[in-house]
Order: sequence, then C-alpha cells, then structure tokens
Amino acid sequence: MSRSTFIILYISLFLGHALQAQTAKQSPVKAFVNFHLLTMEDSIPKLSQTVIIKNDKIVQIGASQEVKVPAHALVIDGQHKQFLIPGLTDAHVHLHQKDAHEWVSAFVHSGVTTVLNLKGYASILKLRDRIRNRKIIGPDVYTSGCSGVVTKLKRKGFRKVSLKQIERNILKDKRKGYDFIKVYGQATLKQYEHLLKVAQREGVHAMGHIPRNLTADDALRLGQKSFAHAEEFVYTQFRKLKEEKVPLFAKKAAAHQSWLVANLVAYQKIMQTWGRPQVIDSVLRLPETKRLHPAIIGVYDRDWYGRRRAMFRPYITKVYPFLHIITRHFHQAGVKILAGTDTAFPLAPPGESLIEEITLLVQAGLSPYEALKAATANAGAYVQLFIDKKARFGKIKENYTAHLVVLTSNPLQNLEVLKRPMGVLLRGQWYDRAALQKLVKWD
Repeated sequence: MSRSTFIILYISLFLGHALQAQTAKQSPVKAFVNFHLLTMEDSIPKLSQTVIIKNDKIVQIGASQEVKVPAHALVIDGQHKQFLIPGLTDAHVHLHQKDAHEWVSAFVHSGVTTVLNLKGYASILKLRDRIRNRKIIGPDVYTSGCSGVVTKLKRKGFRKVSLKQIERNILKDKRKGYDFIKVYGQATLKQYEHLLKVAQREGVHAMGHIPRNLTADDALRLGQKSFAHAEEFVYTQFRKLKEEKVPLFAKKAAAHQSWLVANLVAYQKIMQTWGRPQVIDSVLRLPETKRLHPAIIGVYDRDWYGRRRAMFRPYITKVYPFLHIITRHFHQAGVKILAGTDTAFPLAPPGESLIEEITLLVQAGLSPYEALKAATANAGAYVQLFIDKKARFGKIKENYTAHLVVLTSNPLQNLEVLKRPMGVLLRGQWYDRAALQKLVKWD
C-alpha cells in the first residue's frame, strides 16, 4: 500500500468514525465546519466555510475562522478537505410501485432529498405526509394526481371526454391536495387547450408529456411550460430524427421559457433491454441487484421491454443518441434542464439512477456544473416558480431548507464521487455513512 493510499484510508476511517459518533448526538443546531462549499450559485467552490443549521433551515454561512459555532451544536468537521453540495432532486419518479413506503429511504442513501412523483394516488399523498411528519425517512415529495387528468384520455375514445369532465378532474385533484397535474395520453386541441387554461386559472401546474396526436408546436402555443422526456419531441416534432431541425425549434422552446426533464437514463435502459430478455435475466443475478429492495427487484423481473419485438431495436438505438442531440440543443438555446429518471424503472434503481442521469447529461453536452445544477438549483427554482412559492431548496444559502450532501472531493472534477456520499442532512436531520447504510437494509 502506498503512503498516499494509506493516508486517504486513514482519513476516511477517522472521519467515518467521527461522523458515526456524532450521529447519536442529534441536536436542533448543526455546524458543518471547515467544508468546501458548492453553493450552486456558481461553479466556484467556497473554501473552508462553516454552515450553521437550526432545525430544518440554514441560518448562517461564512468563513470558518469568522463564524462562531453555537454552544451545544452538533459539529461535523470537513477537515478542510470534504465538500458540501445541496441535496439532489429527482424530477421524475414513480412511487406507485408496491411498498414504496419501505424503499423510499433509498433515495436519501444516494443524497436525493426531493422528488417529483408523476403519478399520484391517495397512498402517495399519505406517504408524502408521513415523510413531512417524520414518521418515515424519505425525500420531500411533490406529486401529481393520477397521470392523464382523465384516464380515458389514454384510450381510443379520448374524443368523447367532455371539457366539463376534464375541468372536474383538475378541481378534484386540487381539492385532494395534489401538487400539480400530469399531461398524458391524447387530446383534441380543444381538450388540451381547456386542460391548460383550467390548470392556469386554478394555479395548478401542468407538466408531463405532449398529447401524442398533436405537435410540440401545439404544446408551446397553448402554454405547456415543462416536459417530461426528451423523447416526447421525437413523437411530436422530430419523427425523422433530423438534427438540422432541432436548433430552430429549441430556440422557440427557449423563447416560451420551457423546461425539460430529459430522462436520458430511462431511455438508455429501454435501448439496453428492448427485445433482449437475457439482459434482465443477467442483471437479476448480479450482487448489486440482489441488495435492492424486493419490490424494486420485482419491477426488474417484470421486464417491460425485453420481450418486445426485436425488429424495432434498430429504431430504438437511433432514438437514444438523438435524445442527447435534443437535450444539447435545448440546453444551448436556453431551455432549463431538470434531472429525472422515471424510477422505479427496470435497471434504474431509486437514487442511484439519478447519478447516472447527471453523468448522461454531461455526455449530452452539459458541463459537470450545469448537469449538477439540473439536479439542484434548477429543481429548486422550478418548484418555487410553478408548484410551491414558499419552497427554498437546491442551493446552500441562508434561509434555505437544510438539505445537504457531504462528499469526499469536488464532484465537478469527478462526478463518480456522488455515488458514495459520506453523509446527508435531510431537513436538518443528520445521517452519517453508517446511518445511510441502514436506510438500504431490508427486513
């Protein structure tokens, strides 16, 4: 073992032991001292800083030699080596899979402290409230109602759905306490326009797909502001996969102040498994799969795409790189990018797949800072703008929610470090590495 390797190992063990010891001494006041910060206000780290937390809010930030640590604070020392970043946000998840209340803690294990759920039920409203009331450990949840506003919009007889029925369902979701609604399925222009107008009138954000029988131009013209899946633009605007058509439309989308959840990782998994059932069969035998919650393993085992017709694989393999092209041009034009995964999804485990998505955003043309921003500051700004005006998260900033992730080094130099956080602060509650490991141990 080299001397440098020994030193790194010693520091890791020392800090790990110190963090574990402090976890048991929870206090409403926390002091993260001697940390380098990526506040996500910009890409330049603030060196040797102290962050003071009271309850679930950041109350003070400053140079470590200048900030006085309150008496009785729980002190976490970064030793002038470790980095603090804001908690991560997965802007496209599905918590309706079986036993979500059991495996939702897996998000926190990977530093994910907020999620946007795009298919809601009464059980998810209960889950959201149980998390808020600290009954179970999980990320902050914002959830849509049952996707599609009206289920019949996903069926062949969608034209028979009345405007009154659409309005009634939006009002019902608002009354039940859902945070936003999801656009899904098909719609006539009149239905789609009415859906968006009622949502705007009621102050309910509408995001999601583009009705597959309409065009992306229709979506911009009628006022849909955010879109889940870059592939929606393949179905409704770029069916021939011609890159030269993308830049002009990307500028139009930016002029409409659009937001895009690219969802590259989900389509990557579709490409890897489409028409190839042996892929899932092999993955199910891997040790890293067997350590997942049984419900997630069950999602893998259902293999949504492996048994689809292999004759379509050539098209699928062309679409996936084109999604990178869409994402790159949209980003360059000024469309705000969010990081989302579609988890729970075969081969896209909760939490871990968001780190994959951040890496794929870099492959699509974003800088490491811009990709990390998609999962932090952009997400916080999005929720504040469209869903919850009181929300303050996604940055290390005074009066923001105390969602923090401790890393051993600067993620902008190597995104791989995101895969193993040393600790996570979730709404002011500290979880060291040992505590994080307990969040992914299943009975």
